[in-house]
Amino acid sequence: MQQTPGIAHYETLTTSAWPALASEYLDGWVLRFAQGYTKRANSVTPLWQGDLPMLQKLDYCELRYQQQGLPVVFKLTPASQSLDEALAVRGYQLVDPSSVQTRPLQAGDFAFDAAVQSSDTLSEAWFAQFVALNNVSAAHQSSARQMLGSYACPTQFATLYHEGKAVACALAVVQFNTVLLYDVVTLAGQRRQGYARRLVGHLLAWAQAQGAEKAVLQVVAANTPALALYAKLGFIEQYPYWYRRQPV
Repeated sequence: MQQTPGIAHYETLTTSAWPALASEYLDGWVLRFAQGYTKRANSVTPLWQGDLPMLQKLDYCELRYQQQGLPVVFKLTPASQSLDEALAVRGYQLVDPSSVQTRPLQAGDFAFDAAVQSSDTLSEAWFAQFVALNNVSAAHQSSARQMLGSYACPTQFATLYHEGKAVACALAVVQFNTVLLYDVVTLAGQRRQGYARRLVGHLLAWAQAQGAEKAVLQVVAANTPALALYAKLGFIEQYPYWYRRQPV
């Protein structure tokens, strides 16, 4: 794994800010388990160069996820090119090319929105909206609830309402001097009306009040509307990332 400036820092933040139910650290790699809920929380993230042979660690990861009844999934960046090549040789499928994007936060850039209801704790109402808007299956709702209720750092669970109806929700997490945004989603049929932009603006205003100086988000490269929204909000890509999934 190459030591590319900046990537290890952002990967540490984004891994920490989306908690798994259990994590195991292996010589610079983090193995994360969450009973199959989301790739991010059920994947291996290489964070830094270790000492053990790569193939030895790879064999161990395959064993551990097999014990959990899950395929091995690796979250990879340009810093892990040699691992990506080794996984390709093993037949691991490349899925969901994505982008890590950031923007600085400056006073006056964003303001609170009166149509947004938000809380620093996970409420039943917000979780119900989150489940509905993200189509979380019944089998994964218990894991999602545990994960979202486990934060020790400042968080904000936000919903934007229009005419009394929840039309968008999102989650913000502050770590170090950075706010990380997750699961910004708008109700189908209510998209392209500016709701997501208003919701993100509200969360960034909240983050500034917490002392955050920078915002970070991750977006799937194929999500063209989201990419356009974040570009308008001043986000720029820092580096790409992608997943490699073990063949069935």
